[in-house]
Amino acid sequence: VRRNTVRQRRVLKPSVHLIDALPYVFRAYYALPSSIKDPAGRQSNAVVGFANFLFRYIADEKPTHAAVCFDKSLTNCFRNKLYPDYKSNRGLPNAELKGQIERCRKLAAALGLQCFDDKRYEADDLIGSFARPLSSAGHRCVVVTC
Repeated sequence: VRRNTVRQRRVLKPSVHLIDALPYVFRAYYALPSSIKDPAGRQSNAVVGFANFLFRYIADEKPTHAAVCFDKSLTNCFRNKLYPDYKSNRGLPNAELKGQIERCRKLAAALGLQCFDDKRYEADDLIGSFARPLSSAGHRCVVVTC
């Protein structure tokens, strides 16, 4: 007896790479020499280090779907309202680093990566918010942080 069997074909949805940018920006800022400048003479060590990370990651992983999340809520995250001392032991980025963070965001966007930030939520909150529905929809989520 031969049965007709219907095989359900599982359609593989693309992996989505969700990158937490600031750990890589901070690491580059503090690890590379401040003597690295752009043609306009601005300090660019964080930008160069972040660019190297992104180029290497894209070359190695070849993501077809990727987003880069930035922390814009360094002082007004919803957690600060719940716990006023949240991250009170951390200093805010100086003006030099703030400028480089914005240039890193522009770089990621210029590479075709979707960039996200929010005044109330940190990058890891955004990543979690994206990962849950994407995973439920059948995507494999790759969280990239250090």
